[in-house]
Amino acid sequence: MNYLAFDIEDFIMDDFFQKWVKTPDEQTEAFWRQWLLEHPEKKAVVAQASKFIQKIDFNEKWTATERSEIWHNIAINLENEAIENTNIKPLKNYWNWLAVACSLVMITAVSLYFYRFRTQEVTTSFGEIKQITLNDGSVVTLNANSSIVYKNGMYANSNREVWVEGDVIFEVSKQVDNGNKLPFIVHAENLNVEVLGTIFSVSNRRHEKNIVLQEGSVKVTDEKDVANTVLLRPNESVSQSQTALVKQEVDALYATAWKNKVMLFKQKSLVEIAQMMKDLYNIDMVIDNPSLKNETFTGSFPTDSVDIFFVKLQKLYPVQITKNGNSIHLK
Repeated sequence: MNYLAFDIEDFIMDDFFQKWVKTPDEQTEAFWRQWLLEHPEKKAVVAQASKFIQKIDFNEKWTATERSEIWHNIAINLENEAIENTNIKPLKNYWNWLAVACSLVMITAVSLYFYRFRTQEVTTSFGEIKQITLNDGSVVTLNANSSIVYKNGMYANSNREVWVEGDVIFEVSKQVDNGNKLPFIVHAENLNVEVLGTIFSVSNRRHEKNIVLQEGSVKVTDEKDVANTVLLRPNESVSQSQTALVKQEVDALYATAWKNKVMLFKQKSLVEIAQMMKDLYNIDMVIDNPSLKNETFTGSFPTDSVDIFFVKLQKLYPVQITKNGNSIHLK
């Protein structure tokens, strides 16, 4: 690095120089001591840049990305300030320049703070499946008529929390901070699902919750009664319709098949499928024939071709299917 060509702004923006001023170690101390001995003409500029950096009190929770954004905004705003007022040369009036720059730091830092804790919501419409990647690298897939809420500042080294409605599959990115695994917590109303790197699905509809684990491990806790806690292993699920948590063995493939745009059922009752049709497609599947309410369906159909399900159903049962708007009657 050719530090001889640096002015105050260049030194302020340099990571190695910032490290020496804010958190010096043997390497940075030895380098800059020797460099200043060799270039005494730069002592004044270095001193001014050092004073400026010392005036900035970054919150320890700022990520590297956020710190970089603050420095970048300072540089842009100072440049604009100089351009807009050509009669003032900031570097010749150091303390005035410093006050302006520190104010910019405060404004930028406060803005980033509120940005960080502002929430984002992602939703899907009926019949739509959507996949997003969170800032920490975790991949989230939302089924139709579902939503997820998360904080903008959910970076890899921060607290990771999300809130879900509907059906959502998580592929959680494993994160470690100072040797400690950082948890990822999913809130489904009163249930908290804590994971340390795993793949699982969460269903939260009509106050009925169901968590199915495909890979890794999760801890499910009722925040209203922390003693009501269940640990899941792969191919296990936990459900809550009232207060109790009920764990059972399942095949996770059936709970997560929709991620690949396939609905997969194994002896699923037509009553349950009717509720799913309403949840995912806003279709009222009305079972007019009482005997059909005891029947089940085993098979699959593409998530974007609901009609295929009814074609298969007619082949399995002597049923008459009529359609009236969003209502489909089974007789």
